[in-house]
Amino acid sequence: MLMPVGMLLAFVFMNVANIMEGGDPATLFGIPALLLVVGGTIMTVATVHTPGEIMKLPTIAMKGFKNPPSLAKAITQITELAEVARKDGALALESKMNDVKDPFLKQGITLLVDGADEHRIRDELEGAMIATTARHTRNISMYSRAEALAPGFGLMGTTMGLIHMLGQLDHPEEIGHLLAAAMIATLYGLVTANMLWAPIAAKLTRLHENEMMEKELIIEGVCSMLHGYSSRAMTEKLEAWLPPAQRGKKAA
Repeated sequence: MLMPVGMLLAFVFMNVANIMEGGDPATLFGIPALLLVVGGTIMTVATVHTPGEIMKLPTIAMKGFKNPPSLAKAITQITELAEVARKDGALALESKMNDVKDPFLKQGITLLVDGADEHRIRDELEGAMIATTARHTRNISMYSRAEALAPGFGLMGTTMGLIHMLGQLDHPEEIGHLLAAAMIATLYGLVTANMLWAPIAAKLTRLHENEMMEKELIIEGVCSMLHGYSSRAMTEKLEAWLPPAQRGKKAA
């Protein structure tokens, strides 16, 4: 949950710095600039994505607030399942299916119960990984594109504001206000790119990497069950995915 806290604190620090320099927070608020930068960015991203993908932008962003999956917990569950398979046979795993919440692990256990060989298990599970990677890549690309586009829309808004200002040169008293209003768009472009789109894209990328690591661990675990690994041997094999400091510790 550090991502939303970090984003909020970055925004707070920006406003505190503005106040310390004698600025008024109200002067940083401009609806036209907000519409241009945020609306223009999202609509331009929409030109290369389906309506369904764009509608899921908020839902996908919320996923970024989650913590990465716990590999230690996955190892513990796989180890327990491996012990059942070694003692009672693969068919005994069918009674444990309701305890398996991870769809990917459940798919692997189902293949094992159905008598699939290692080649088929790896082929089907790796195929599912490829499909997941493609979906995640499309989702992440929406935020990466928004990060790249937002500063440009900010500059566009500033340029429009400057054009408006130059049309008012016969009213010198208005120039300062118009110039300040023009610069707000550039600020919004930088703020949304660096405090909104970039953090979400980076967090989703990290979650994807962690999920792929977990899936690779599951594939190795299921295939090891097929070969009758003991719980101890399974633990030693799968803990290679963990940092050295976490090895040998029981998952909470």
